[in-house]
Amino acid sequence: MSESHSSNTFIELVKQLAHLDQSPDTTPAPTPVASELTTTLLVGDFESRCGNCDKPTLVHEVDRHTDVSGWEEEPGAGCGARFTTIASASRNVTAADLRQLRPDLPIRDH
Repeated sequence: MSESHSSNTFIELVKQLAHLDQSPDTTPAPTPVASELTTTLLVGDFESRCGNCDKPTLVHEVDRHTDVSGWEEEPGAGCGARFTTIASASRNVTAADLRQLRPDLPIRDH
């Protein structure tokens, strides 16, 4: 075998094995975008609750259930659902009450 032929063969072999020296691709695969969790803000006589996880939540000026309110508040313990509607959880809470509390949310089932 001639020297030029053996060097060409060696070069070909190096090219074929070059990928073995590279570290494997550890880039995580893109995660699919999950649909947004939405829920109803349920207003009762003495407290309001998240329609998704049924934990207490604030009524005013919150777009999402981020904190659990009540006697023992739990910041960051909410389920994160976005409030898209408001509803009464009591016969004593009227549609007018709901509209006054959250004019930005459509009233559900009234």
